[in-house]
Formats: sequence, C-alpha cells, structure tokens
Amino acid sequence: MRISRSPIVALASTVALLAGACSGAATSPSTASSAGAQSASAPNASGSAGASGSAAASGSQPAGSPTGLKAVYVSTEPIGQNPFLQLIGEGLTKGGQECGVQTKVVESADVSSMEDNLRAVVDEGYDLVVANSFDSVDAVTRLSADHPNQKWALVDTSIEGNNNVRGLVFKEHEGAYLLGATVGLLASGKYQGYAKSDRIGAVGAVDQPFIRRWYVGFQEGVKAVDPSATLDLGWATGFNDPATSKELALAQNDRGAKYIFAFSAAGNTGVFEAAKERNFMTTGVDTDQRSVDPDHIVESMVKRTDVGVHDTVCDLAKGKFSGGAKAYGLAERGVGPSFITLDNPQPPSRLPQEVTDKVKELAGKIVSGEIKVTDYLAKK
Repeated sequence: MRISRSPIVALASTVALLAGACSGAATSPSTASSAGAQSASAPNASGSAGASGSAAASGSQPAGSPTGLKAVYVSTEPIGQNPFLQLIGEGLTKGGQECGVQTKVVESADVSSMEDNLRAVVDEGYDLVVANSFDSVDAVTRLSADHPNQKWALVDTSIEGNNNVRGLVFKEHEGAYLLGATVGLLASGKYQGYAKSDRIGAVGAVDQPFIRRWYVGFQEGVKAVDPSATLDLGWATGFNDPATSKELALAQNDRGAKYIFAFSAAGNTGVFEAAKERNFMTTGVDTDQRSVDPDHIVESMVKRTDVGVHDTVCDLAKGKFSGGAKAYGLAERGVGPSFITLDNPQPPSRLPQEVTDKVKELAGKIVSGEIKVTDYLAKK
C-alpha cells in the first residue's frame, strides 16, 4: 500500500462499474521490453510479470492498436505481492483493452532504477507515462521539464502547476472511517459468530503522515460506533515487512485484540498468517483481500487505483486528457469497504445485514457532508 502525501482485486466488478466509459477490442498479451530491462510474459493473475533484473516489462496490446496511442506504467519497485501496485497495472491493462491503447508495465528493481526506466519509456515515445507515489515526484518533475509535451499520470500524489501531469489522489480517510465503523460494530459482541472485543488492533506499514491518514480515519470510525473502544497501534518498518507485521499482530492479540486493522501493504500477509494461527479477525487493504482467507479477513478497505488509471488511459484515447489533481472518494466509489465500492464483491459478504446497513448509512452522511472525517494530511 502506498498512500498519497498530497491528498495492496476484483476485476470482474471493474467492467460493471466502468461500463459505457469507452470501447475497444481486447487482444491476447504480447511480450515487450524497455531500454535496459529484461522482457517477460504478460502479468499473471496477481499482477506480477515474474521476471528478475533491473525491470520486468509486459505488454497487453500489440503494436498498431486502434488509436495508435501507447501508455506505460513504471513502478517504483517490484510489484510482487503488493496489491497497490498490482491494481495500478491492472487498471492500465483494462483501460488499454477497452479503449484501444497499447500498454506495457515496467517493474523497477528500486527507486534508483525507476528514473532510468521512466527516461527510457519517454525516449521510446509513449504518449502517457503512469508512475506511483511520492517517490516518483522528483523524477517526474525533472523529466516533465525536459519533455514539456509528455503526458503523465501520478497515482497517489500530484504536482501543482503542471498541466501535463494528472494526479490521481484518493480520500483514504473516508474509506478507513467506514472500515473502522464495520470493525467497531462487529466487536460489540451483538452478532453471532463475531467475538466481543474491547480492544482493537491496527498494524500499519510505516509511521508517515500519508499512512497515519488511514489510521486516523479508522479510529474515528471505531469511536463513532463504540466510544469506549481501546485501539492498539503498531508500525512495521516499510511496505514489504510481513515479519514485523506478524509480530505486531501477535502482540496485539496477546493484549486482547480480537480484531486487527491491517494496512501494512505487502506486510499484510504477515498479519493474515497471525490471524489464521490465533483465530482472530482482520482486514484487507487496497484490493478486496477477503478471498485470501474468508474465515478471518472480514472486510477490506478497497482503493480503486485501477479506476483512476483506467479513466486516464481512456481520456487519453478520447482526447480528453487534462492535468491537475483528480480526487476519488466515497462519492466517486473510489474508496471504502468492498460492499460499497464493488458491484459484485467475491466472495459474497458474510457481514450481518444490520452492520452493512449501518455502514451504508454512515457513508451517505459522509457524502452529504453531515459527517466530516478528519484528513490527517490537511492538518500537516
């Protein structure tokens, strides 16, 4: 999980959500390579291209696509099991297939190699370059100055004053509030099959303002339905730290937490292992991760980066690309629990109807402005 400083999949639902946005025939994947990168076959179901080296590249539209346009996503690090990065690649691929744009995903080995990969794809003549997170800002700022006509999309952050850079930002605090309310209601002990717990845990990737934004929203959601609940917060050391994440979750469970909010990106796998071993409840992040372990992952805070990237690719195809920040919150169905953001979440929700009804009511109040969820970033 990477979260915006300026504001880790249910692809079947994407088609329904985006029906009618644009059209274009999908073709079978092809192999492509970028300068200085090893080529690999197209991504598998998890979004990983499965190649090693400085970068792995995969194509999802052949040369000579219907529009003659090309779009590429260059990640900040290997996609691996990071659902946040997976979803960006999937949104690019889906947008290319539906709107007739040739696409490619390039996995960088690390941030230092990312700028070289970005420069290479610009030199290759891609019409749109997608990058992610604050780690990309300096490189995109430099390259956009050198190539003033290049179009960019930045997921999770934005660059002010650059009309060729679209910032795709998300109101994670709104979605996290609803997840907090969901967990708080389940922990009340009023619902069969859901244990009562006065203590609720939370394991985050790293203690930075753009991550704490999630926690503050979650905390407010819990307190909205159970003001007496105690929250137990712990931080891992980064976005791919399942070992520490697991240790933190086990310790929180030892202290009495029977529900733990997992927002530790690829580190969530460690929390999931702990939940299965100790039989406590937890949550997913970015994508709908309930299918990993439906018995213990009760809900997910879904962040539809795929929708933002899809929209941008299709806007490129239709000649409607524009720069500036474009925000996705509850009103745009860009964030929130799976039963709110997805048309047909799979597996079907097991939550009590009373809980989903209450959470949907809270969502409506957020959209209307009756409930104001604190945006931690806005306070910084």
